[in-house]
Amino acid sequence: MDEGESPPIPITHLRDSLGFFYQHVAETDRPLVIQRYRDQSVVMVPLWEWQWLKQVEAKVRAGEPVIPKEEPHGH
Repeated sequence: MDEGESPPIPITHLRDSLGFFYQHVAETDRPLVIQRYRDQSVVMVPLWEWQWLKQVEAKVRAGEPVIPKEEPHGH
């Protein structure tokens, strides 16, 4: 787990506290890993981040550069 990441949250705990975790993600912009049994395959992220990631994914799938190439200085 990287600094800034939250520890995984068991799904049973998430069901009981969804409003709290929703508010936490919205206010901190920190993702929340959701754990079901030992599987950690779902992450709750702010909507803006998910939309940005989908745009990056579309560019990668289309073979487009994700990071625009810098133009030479003076142009």
